Amino acid sequence: MEYLDVLDKNGNKTGIIKTKKEIYESGDYHRTVHIWIINDNKEILVQKRHPKKETFPNLWAISVAGHVRAGEDSMNALRRELKEELGQKVNDEQIEFLFTLNRKQPYKDHILNVIDDVYLVHINLDCENTKLQFSELTDIKYVYYEYLEQIFKTADPEYVPYTIEHEKLFNYLHRKFDDNLI
Repeated sequence: MEYLDVLDKNGNKTGIIKTKKEIYESGDYHRTVHIWIINDNKEILVQKRHPKKETFPNLWAISVAGHVRAGEDSMNALRRELKEELGQKVNDEQIEFLFTLNRKQPYKDHILNVIDDVYLVHINLDCENTKLQFSELTDIKYVYYEYLEQIFKTADPEYVPYTIEHEKLFNYLHRKFDDNLI
């Protein structure tokens, strides 16, 4: 059973711990990590979500994502999720914190209140030989970031919907690669 810290709307721990199921049912604020993996060719890794996932089953989505467990910080959650889902270990030099978003996500008959810590992680994965956590995802592939941006913007039905997170990520990548400002 997965336990999560209940947060206030500013992301501060309230001292209350609940199961993931309880938080999903109550709509309490909780923290997740969103990890976008990029390689040296400026390609973003996307994963195909398992068909039995509750949200966005069988769609191409973010490289790796997961809940920050009770007592854990987002950097430890990032490392744990990368290890669990893709069998990858990373060092601090590979990790860039990008931003934090407060997100409201429809779930069944109510709303989830999520605080996402969003990271860019630099890894050159061999997609063919990466061991996947099949309970979470069924496939991975790299897509050049500008092409991936167009896929999201044109609402490709095989991909999760375009969000403010995507917009902020691609704006950052354009500044980094196109304008050489970062």
